Amino acid sequence: MGKVNDYITKVVNKLNEYKYNASKPWLQYYDRMPEHLDYYNGSIYDMVYDAALQYPNNIALEFFNTRITYKDFIAHVDRVAVALKKIDVIENECVTICMPNMPEAIYTIYAVNKIGAICNILHPMLSAEEVAKAMAATNSTVLFTTDVSYPTLKDIAADHLIVCEVSMSMNVVLKTAYNLKNKNNLRYEDRVLVWKDFIKKGSVVMDTHVSRSQRSPAVIIYSGGTTGKSKGIILSNLNFNCIATQCEVVCKEARPGNSILSALPIFHGFGLCVCIHVPLALGLKCILIPKIDTTKIPQLIKSKKPNLLPVIPSMLNIIVNSPFPGENAFQSVKVILSGGDYLSDKLSSEVISYFRRCGSAAHIQIGYGMSEATAFVSATNESVRSVDNIGIPNPDTDIRIFDPAGETECEYGTVGEICVNGPSVMLGYINNDEETAIALRTHRDGKVWLHTGDLGYMDSNGVLHYTSRLKRMIISNGYNIYPVELEEVINKCKYVATSVVVGIRHKIKQEVPKAVIVLKKGVEQSAEIEKEIREYCKKNLARNAVPQEFEFRASLPVTKICKINYRKLQEDSEKQSAEK
Repeated sequence: MGKVNDYITKVVNKLNEYKYNASKPWLQYYDRMPEHLDYYNGSIYDMVYDAALQYPNNIALEFFNTRITYKDFIAHVDRVAVALKKIDVIENECVTICMPNMPEAIYTIYAVNKIGAICNILHPMLSAEEVAKAMAATNSTVLFTTDVSYPTLKDIAADHLIVCEVSMSMNVVLKTAYNLKNKNNLRYEDRVLVWKDFIKKGSVVMDTHVSRSQRSPAVIIYSGGTTGKSKGIILSNLNFNCIATQCEVVCKEARPGNSILSALPIFHGFGLCVCIHVPLALGLKCILIPKIDTTKIPQLIKSKKPNLLPVIPSMLNIIVNSPFPGENAFQSVKVILSGGDYLSDKLSSEVISYFRRCGSAAHIQIGYGMSEATAFVSATNESVRSVDNIGIPNPDTDIRIFDPAGETECEYGTVGEICVNGPSVMLGYINNDEETAIALRTHRDGKVWLHTGDLGYMDSNGVLHYTSRLKRMIISNGYNIYPVELEEVINKCKYVATSVVVGIRHKIKQEVPKAVIVLKKGVEQSAEIEKEIREYCKKNLARNAVPQEFEFRASLPVTKICKINYRKLQEDSEKQSAEK
């Protein structure tokens, strides 16, 4: 009888396991990747400090020709932490950092975290009005900025205005050249505390460490505002640390000693978490680039020789349309980490071909995420055979597709809103309970789901596919039209370099699609070319999806972090329609 009971128990357990895996079909692709991970129990400073103990002589930061080891990095951070205490920054106080990717900005972020305060990170080129508004919303009275931004921000009301010259960590030759070129910016009012005087306050030896829980807030960053009003996103220590741990198992090239091009800005989730915290927590080298010159990205890769290359698709489009940099120019690159926007199969194929010509055997690993989920919730996997996908969920991350109008989960293959539950999901929006309630919703299953505002579907194998932003979806005569799908087709036309589809008003159909197109080099805009593109669309698109209008531009507008500015294109098109 005992053997029978044992057999029944095994069968029941197997059925339960099958039922569980059926609800998470992506687990079949995990291979040796665990479903659950143990996350660091401490702050982001603590996790990087432990990495420094393990890899003290590894290079943590490279800035122009200056290299800073992990041991020296922690020493710099600790000194900034003392200086912060000397100007009376207290636990849970928000400290505003308005700086580009430079060593002093990174020191400050981790020093603020070490003393238990919260980083309020802003774009360094914001207007004084925007910075003042963000500081007021967070009750922040301490502002860190640079000589470049100082002329704009000099009148900001702050108890402490600390200005650090971008040249501070450059070698003597570069620093001298920079200071001569920018000497007019290096004149400050008496109330300004320059970095060299600020850091002198940190020469005193004192214990500044404050223990923080995993769930305590660490950073406030701001949504891009490309499809709506910008909001302050509160991210916890766990949010950042879990991404570091997940990246270690998801990306095999995220290993100590490898290098990453940290060119994406720290005021953005992708830039701060994936390009700064993840590598520092895992013992990699961050190659800091304070400002991206999009015309020189191939030369940057060639000279800096990164092993990991985080990019957004618009940067990849620039690379493949750049002059050939040489047969071995990219041979250091082991993996291209694409995120922040949709990467088409066409562009992906062009990128691989271009990198092969440049001596790189790199593969593309597409990551999907949003700042509200610390920039990373899923990634493509070499085992997944389906095309045009954004991967499978990270460990401990549940991703479901729900009907945008409610909480009904969509069947496999059905387009709905992508929703996320997991350790990387934000705490909420700062001082905005209404928007927080819209984004973070407790469903009938008792879980809190982040409603991403992205549309997509999951196939029966658990592989995610992206279609478009919910706000970009065009409803024409009762039919849902997804701009990304149209763009994918239009971009394959022999005359088209790239395109964006937006919705414009229509008296009968409510909305119809309009295509904004950049032609390939050497193709001149003409009535004949427009006619051929229109005919191509008629042959390759459903009748209701064929653009009613075509607009040709030399280039597409981008946001401050080089993403296509869909909102600007939509507004321009609406304005043009109203004027007709």
